[in-house]
Amino acid sequence: MKILAAAIFVLGLLLGISPAWAEAKMTGSFVASAVCPAVVSIHKGTNPGGVTLVTGTSYAITGGNTDNPTYYWIVVPGVTPDHRWVPITCGSATLDGGTATTDTTNPPTPATGVTRFLLVPSWEPAFCEGLPNKTECQSQTATSFEATHLALHGLWPQPRKNVYCNVAAADQANDVAHSWNSLPAVTLSAGTRADLDKVMPGTQSVLERHEWIKHGTCYGADQEHYFAAAVSAMSALNTSAVQALFAANIGKTINLAQIRAAFDTAFGTGAGERVRVACDNDGSRRLIGEMTIGLGAPVTATSKLSDLILAGGPTDGGCTSGIVDATGLQ
Repeated sequence: MKILAAAIFVLGLLLGISPAWAEAKMTGSFVASAVCPAVVSIHKGTNPGGVTLVTGTSYAITGGNTDNPTYYWIVVPGVTPDHRWVPITCGSATLDGGTATTDTTNPPTPATGVTRFLLVPSWEPAFCEGLPNKTECQSQTATSFEATHLALHGLWPQPRKNVYCNVAAADQANDVAHSWNSLPAVTLSAGTRADLDKVMPGTQSVLERHEWIKHGTCYGADQEHYFAAAVSAMSALNTSAVQALFAANIGKTINLAQIRAAFDTAFGTGAGERVRVACDNDGSRRLIGEMTIGLGAPVTATSKLSDLILAGGPTDGGCTSGIVDATGLQ
């Protein structure tokens, strides 16, 4: 019996299948809300048969990747193998003995925050100081949206090693070489495309292709859901006390304490502890370049940003102060 068990374990590893006894045991049902791949290996993205979830369909849960899971181990009838991993962001789950992630507008806050995603907003005028020839920098004016609002850099699944999930080698090579025009185009609804172009000036340089290939492929859903979630989070950020702080101090220096206090005001006490600031040197000036904001899961277009931030893990503050740069080269 031990020999047989060992043989099954080795065979599973060769096939890229996580053994059923390796994950946290839990049972319940999972109702898909997105067309997500159902894989047999989380890390490799192995998906025999190219299986995807059917929205509105209920699947049996037999486990999770941890006690506080980011993936469920579900049964997909009619496929081989029938046990598959799916991200919890792809639907809602009802667990026996309790409910998990059944309302994506009010996701549960873990007792100990765990950062599952990083929302990365940038201050575009500072970015353009270093790369003035970029298309989006050439077109930027004092009346541009990003002149007074935070711009979207990306939404990054964590940990940081979660990149290039199931991406062809040629696409990965083009991305690393910054040959982003050679990457496949991102297909979005007209509404999401318009919202993304507004909040992500980098789409003028096809930044969205890079963000999808490197990070979005690890999100667990399609391009529409990924970018709609990022746009929604940025909309909440850009209508908050955080945006007001930046807009009121263009050309002036603000510090980490002010930024974190604005996050606490906008998203609840403790939100500021989930924020890290990055600064760039521009001659004798120190400019605020971007921030990373730790988020819990699930991150969807209907998630409340305050809940997501408070469900994330705290981080060091990074840069302690910097200038909120104005448009135009200084």
